[in-house]
Amino acid sequence: MFANAILAIAPYISEVLSPIARNIGYKLGEAFGNNSQKYRDILIPPPNNSSDSTEIERAKQRYSQEMLEYAKAKDTRDRELLKLTVAQTARRLELQEQEQRDRLKLAALQRDLMRELQAKDIQVKLAEIQTIWDKDTWFSKLNREETKQILLQQQHRLLILLSPPKISKRCPETFCEDLPIEMRSVGDFLRQHYPQQDVLRPVKFYSDYFTESIGDIDVERLQRILSPVPTTILYSDISDYAVTFRVGFWGFLNNQEVSLFSTKVFDWEEAKDALLASGVSETKALRIIRQLIVAIHKLLAGFLADLYYLNIDPGYEPQLFNLKDELAEDGLAEEWVKPYFDILQDIQRRQGEQYEQELKKLMEQVEAERKSQKGAKAEAQRQHQIEEKIIRKAHSFKCVKTLNGVGMPSVDCVVISPDGKTFASNSSGNCSKLCNLHTGELIGNFSGHSGAVYCVAINPNGTILASGSYDKQIKLRNLETGQEFRTIKGHSSLIRSLAFSPDGETLASGSQDNTIKLWNLKNGQEIRTLTGHSYSVCSVAISPDGNTLVSGSYDNTIKLWHLKTGQEIRTLTGHSQLVFSVVISSDGQIIASASRDNTIKLWNRKTGQEIRTLTGHSESVFSVVISPDGQIIASGSGDNTIKLWNLKNGDTIFTLKGHSARVNSVCFSPDGNTLVSGSNDGSIKIWRCDG
Repeated sequence: MFANAILAIAPYISEVLSPIARNIGYKLGEAFGNNSQKYRDILIPPPNNSSDSTEIERAKQRYSQEMLEYAKAKDTRDRELLKLTVAQTARRLELQEQEQRDRLKLAALQRDLMRELQAKDIQVKLAEIQTIWDKDTWFSKLNREETKQILLQQQHRLLILLSPPKISKRCPETFCEDLPIEMRSVGDFLRQHYPQQDVLRPVKFYSDYFTESIGDIDVERLQRILSPVPTTILYSDISDYAVTFRVGFWGFLNNQEVSLFSTKVFDWEEAKDALLASGVSETKALRIIRQLIVAIHKLLAGFLADLYYLNIDPGYEPQLFNLKDELAEDGLAEEWVKPYFDILQDIQRRQGEQYEQELKKLMEQVEAERKSQKGAKAEAQRQHQIEEKIIRKAHSFKCVKTLNGVGMPSVDCVVISPDGKTFASNSSGNCSKLCNLHTGELIGNFSGHSGAVYCVAINPNGTILASGSYDKQIKLRNLETGQEFRTIKGHSSLIRSLAFSPDGETLASGSQDNTIKLWNLKNGQEIRTLTGHSYSVCSVAISPDGNTLVSGSYDNTIKLWHLKTGQEIRTLTGHSQLVFSVVISSDGQIIASASRDNTIKLWNRKTGQEIRTLTGHSESVFSVVISPDGQIIASGSGDNTIKLWNLKNGDTIFTLKGHSARVNSVCFSPDGNTLVSGSNDGSIKIWRCDG
């Protein structure tokens, strides 16, 4: 019954909760996105003008020194971890515990430094209390001694104050009588999950600090006294038909100014009517609404607490992530709280990035010192270990499944979906097909073309399958339903290659009519035609940053184009025969090309310079692909083999044999542990490694 009741009022709750999460997240996200600040400047903010600039700089230097020591210890641990065997579990756990202790030590130092810097401000505020109390009668409603104790607290912790809700006299009696009692459970929630003596997330909570309900101006008044103490205030207004939830806070992200936010109006009266219509009694309906009001206060309190500690502790893991079930029991469905989790995850990511940037600089400093002490030998050993790992991985590839039921003499193209669960290929009867990558089972066989399908591609989010055909057309279909939703026409000859842009908004097609066309996927309209090749365009690829398109042609050249303008950037020459395939590494730095001259060439995308030529195939190389981690190249050839190469040094690592005719297409899965190949022998083979 409770679940059905919650469903009945879902529309009223979701539109209340989402906007405030986005607004707070946007404000704090802007600050996290300011990469111009050094990380230590974010962690050690000047509390107020009272702090001496020398003291602030001294605190920053002290923190920086501790970070450097941490970086050195981490470097030592990381190097030892690389040497540990699988059997040395106890030592591995010990090193992980050391890492955790050092991170906690760093966080504790940061809080101590903040508290030290606040000391002068606190003394100033303590001296001002009497004057402020005498000047502004509003403060007489507060407990002055309690205010002093808040300022004098020894541990740096977040202060959360809960104001009694401002309840209209026209509200039901149960709101006036029961809701204030039930609101005390917000304190129980915080004391359980954010206890004030906790090392990671201490919160000092008061539900009785205010003797009566407050408004925005009162929050700003209180900040005059408590500005040195990071504070969050929760307050709400309940009229005869609606609730507005409000939060005010300061001391977040080096910002001592008051930030005020409020939710959209929660029309509790309409929600009550919806509950009554669902069969709930009026008493139960009002109880559910009160429970939701309390639960929303808990959510906001936990959200703000996690945001604050994300600000000051780069290793902090939000507690709210562990409270989904408890919030659900209180009536907050998962989709209602998801925006809050999304904001926390986004800021956690940004915080981590800023921290990692600073740590990276320190690690580079540590690395430079280590290299100067130990020379190049250690680095050579490390590189050797990486190469050995690559070799072991390549040698572990085995054919786990062969699909022979294609029903056509040639499999020209195979692509794996972004989620690594399915793969698509051309098929018999002018069709394309979709199969389960794990089992090889056929999921769908898609018809519609009037000529053979030569190429297929799947968009970045895995929802669209594009196929190019001898009939000069491109067809787009919804992968979930299998339904074709658009046919694109414009080429005057068969389509040989397709590629989606990383944002999924543009499709590039290479054709035997010597051109490349760019298409707007929203409407299927042609954006522009790229001309410059003198023969058929056999392969197209788009860089991960979405800025560059690379094309390979039967005119023996590779061309780079600016995707947005269509301007040719440069032409790469070096192959002596047709270029069948081009691909760009996941970091966007390297282009690989495969040719009828039996070679693979690697090029620097930025400069256009050839890096090296890979030789080893005895026949044409029809397909080339780079593993997602950028370590291994796979190539399919007319000598019926697939070769695996070390991208860094160009060495041949391993040769996969099994096809009885030329290999036309190879593709890595997103995790790099599976390889799919299509051949002129009519089969598709699935190869897997040990990972």
